[in-house]
Amino acid sequence: MHALAALLLACCAALVAAAPYIPASGATVLERVPARSELERLAPLRATVASAPGDLSAALALATGYIDLGRRNSDPRFIAYAQATLLPWLAQPQPPERVLVLQALTLQYGHQFAASLTLLDRALAREPLDAQAWLTRASLLELRGDYAAARRACARLVRSADAFSALTCLGSVAGRNGELRASFRALTAPADLDTRLPAALRAWRLAVVAEMAERLGDEPVAEADLREALHASEGDPYLKATYADLLLRTGRAPEVLRLLAGTEAQDALLLRLAIAAHRLATPDATRWRQMYEARLHAAERDGDSTHQREQAMYLLEVRHDAAGALEYARRNWSAQREPADVRIYARAAARAHSAADCAQLAHWLADTRYEDRTLSIDSSCGLLSRGPS
Repeated sequence: MHALAALLLACCAALVAAAPYIPASGATVLERVPARSELERLAPLRATVASAPGDLSAALALATGYIDLGRRNSDPRFIAYAQATLLPWLAQPQPPERVLVLQALTLQYGHQFAASLTLLDRALAREPLDAQAWLTRASLLELRGDYAAARRACARLVRSADAFSALTCLGSVAGRNGELRASFRALTAPADLDTRLPAALRAWRLAVVAEMAERLGDEPVAEADLREALHASEGDPYLKATYADLLLRTGRAPEVLRLLAGTEAQDALLLRLAIAAHRLATPDATRWRQMYEARLHAAERDGDSTHQREQAMYLLEVRHDAAGALEYARRNWSAQREPADVRIYARAAARAHSAADCAQLAHWLADTRYEDRTLSIDSSCGLLSRGPS
């Protein structure tokens, strides 16, 4: 579920309002692009779609390949290619059900959550046992903090998918809705993580358990699970960002630089590099800051609003602009309420001394019974973040 909900920014190059970064050497790596072999593997499908535009299975396979490339490389261009592949089928009076589901995934990637849910509802009305559609729907509802509806979507996986997926989905939602410790125990049964399971499923379960462990205040267990998840799904940008955030919160910035070496092309990871380098005052701090600012300016120029959480993090941790960070954290909070969203909103509200925002958070925490021992919040803004944020 987390991989589906990963927040990925556009990898664009643009000039910042201030002086642009100019590398001192032509050998300096500014950006890495997906390996040619990744694109070459899709060449036969592209040829088939071009020569046989009525071949639905080829179009679905090509769109799926593009979506996977976009997720693994944090590159929205491939999401746009997937949308272009699906467009002729979406123009039909009754688009195929699988086309609706894949288009919903591309909309989710772009944070068009309401539109994505609408397409999923259309798809499920025609194919009530589509496991991918139910899991995507559950992910979106959980991300938005609609836990009752998310539980219902997860429950449908019992019939449409498998027990492992259904239990992971239900446990993730319950863990954010008043049943953190019980859900953690249910999802850490050793027998459940059979190494014969697909790597993506194991990585998902481990990421869910790691998130729970961190919110329970057990950083060593969270770190061990994240390491194992990365081993199962090597290079996953969401997992790397999550692990980097744990390291930053616990004051281990040097380890972030080692973990994310060579990942500057992925915006979310470049941000963590910039934060770590800023804290350590390394020679790369200015370069990464300017690179990240250029990407933010490019995203704003293009009307890309998927970067609000990262913008809040950047303003708070690198620019020390609590008021600006709070504004972006508020906007982000109106759209999504993942653990990282809760933390950045709480930190920004506390540093900006906004009693109104702290009161809103305290009310939401009480209402949802959401638990996170890394934070202590009350309505008068008496908020403490344990360890470096």
